[in-house]
Amino acid sequence: MGRVPGVAVSGPARGARGRGAPDRAVALRQRGQVLVVFALGVAGLLAAAGVAIDVGRFYSERRFLQNAADAAALAAANALIRGESYADAEVEAQTSLARNFLGDPNGVIASLPPSTPVYESGHAGDPAYLKHGILISGGDIRVAVMNTISYTFGRAVGLGNQPIGARARVRLEGQLLPIAVRNFVNSPGAGTGTYPCVDDERAFMDFFATAETACLGTDTDSSLRVDPNPGSAFDPTLPDNDRVNHGPIVAILGDGATPDNGADFRGYIALDIRNFANTTSQLYYNGVDPSTTSSTLKDLEAQWLARGGYPGPLFPPIISPPDPNDQVATMSGNSTGVGISAFNTRFGPGDTILVAVYSGVTLEIPDFSMAAPSTIALPTTGTLATAGSFKVGRNQSFSGTVTLTTVADTGDPANPMVTGTLLGGSTPITYSPNAVTPSLGSGETVSMLNVSTSGAGNGIYTLWLRGEAGSPYLSIKYQPFAVNVGSVSRDFTVSLDASEKFVASGDNVSFSLNVKRSGPAFGGAGVSLSLEALPGETLPTGLGAVTFSPANVNPSSSGTASTLTINSGTTAPGQYDLVIRATGMNGDSPGRQVTHLLPIRLDVATASAGGNQQYVDISGFAVMRVVAGDSNTVQAYAITPVIADLNDPQLRRGQVARLVPWD
Repeated sequence: MGRVPGVAVSGPARGARGRGAPDRAVALRQRGQVLVVFALGVAGLLAAAGVAIDVGRFYSERRFLQNAADAAALAAANALIRGESYADAEVEAQTSLARNFLGDPNGVIASLPPSTPVYESGHAGDPAYLKHGILISGGDIRVAVMNTISYTFGRAVGLGNQPIGARARVRLEGQLLPIAVRNFVNSPGAGTGTYPCVDDERAFMDFFATAETACLGTDTDSSLRVDPNPGSAFDPTLPDNDRVNHGPIVAILGDGATPDNGADFRGYIALDIRNFANTTSQLYYNGVDPSTTSSTLKDLEAQWLARGGYPGPLFPPIISPPDPNDQVATMSGNSTGVGISAFNTRFGPGDTILVAVYSGVTLEIPDFSMAAPSTIALPTTGTLATAGSFKVGRNQSFSGTVTLTTVADTGDPANPMVTGTLLGGSTPITYSPNAVTPSLGSGETVSMLNVSTSGAGNGIYTLWLRGEAGSPYLSIKYQPFAVNVGSVSRDFTVSLDASEKFVASGDNVSFSLNVKRSGPAFGGAGVSLSLEALPGETLPTGLGAVTFSPANVNPSSSGTASTLTINSGTTAPGQYDLVIRATGMNGDSPGRQVTHLLPIRLDVATASAGGNQQYVDISGFAVMRVVAGDSNTVQAYAITPVIADLNDPQLRRGQVARLVPWD
């Protein structure tokens, strides 16, 4: 019903309207608080976003400065490689920084590093704490730069300026290639000659003198020769380009790189096998170990050629005369092809390379050899004025003498030297000459004289010929030989598939034996086989199981097989000389003892210099420029003399610049 004028509205209606006014006030107050909170939140978010934007600018500046520092350090390093001075290299770094600073992403051009370096507080003079500056020391370059960037949005929350820095370090690395180049050919030299004597293959030549003076003087007199230098840029259209500055064009790898002594070597060396003081002194690096085969090693060296250089450790400064630290193994001529192929993938005409230098003659570990004397036939009682002869030889490195003595087979109680029936005590045989000076080739002949017996038992025994080299070689060798007392005819021989074998630590290795009768049927109980050490020595500590299969054989006319299996166990790596003893009573009546000793060599976790014992003495290092290369030969010429220390600034042209960690 409609409202009647003048009549009041009932109570409930009024009550409802009265409660509405306060609710609206509360709602208005709440809306006002939300607006305040929202406004404060937006301000905070804007401030945080502004600071985040500033931080992004700082990171951008940091990356920019880092790139600039890297470029400056590399610029200084490359200046040194070009042969420039430290001062010039620093100018190069400053110039690089000035150019790069112009592109600052924040529009704030940084100040160039001061001439006096600035260090962090409390570390003045310590390169690791360089804060702002350029340091160049040897082949080590450090660049530290700084800039100050102002906050933009951060100022709203009281932030001002932010210092930002970056540091870069570059080192020059030798990048020595696994190549050894001859210093001289046809030494000692004629003392005269003029260009183009380098074209005369018979002439003396120093590869590390200028081409016009290379044939003057001798290997010990360089007064007439001139050191090479980088000279003008390489021009492949001029085969004799700038000969007044560089060395003669020569083969450094492959065909034409043969040493003066005609050894099987073509310039390719194994840098990871060094030190040839004796047969067991080799040192190994970069994962190479004594069991690495020559095939594996040559491929590893090729990787270093293809990648630009040897990773190190590099050589200490070379001394004269050379010591074992200056010696590296040579690779065979047949291995050189893989090296040339790898070289050609990285280097070409005009490139500079860092190489090792050797005299021009390969060497071997000083060694001598003794041929086994033939069987000596002795009466049971009597004297043999001339008992036979043998030869003592040497390799080209050996220059001493060898003293000869006779040693008893103490493992045989019936041996006439043990029983005293071979007269003369510890000197039952006279060797003439003694000491002997071994000779190259077939060796020096030594006569065996004045051998006497008294009541010696019939049988075939073994004695040891002992040879000892004096200072500076101090090596001892043993060679067994047979003594037939009383013309015993029932005998046997023992042959092997190999006298030296290689085995990894803990592995097995087998020697195949053939025991063959050398007269009438041997008869008796057969021949017993066992393993022992050389006279006065013991079997290697840690040697594992040793078995002969079978351990007793009956020699036949065609030979009876047996297999010796040796487990290397925990024996330390090294070379071990062992002895197979073969002994038995033959079918004579009464039976006669027959004993033969057979030396073998066990190489545990070791190998001999990549397959051989040849090496070169490194006399120094030099930088060469590549002229030409094909599948057979690499040719180059020297642009530095031979330098003993790899850190010498003259060798920098053969180095590369690499960024390295700051610390």
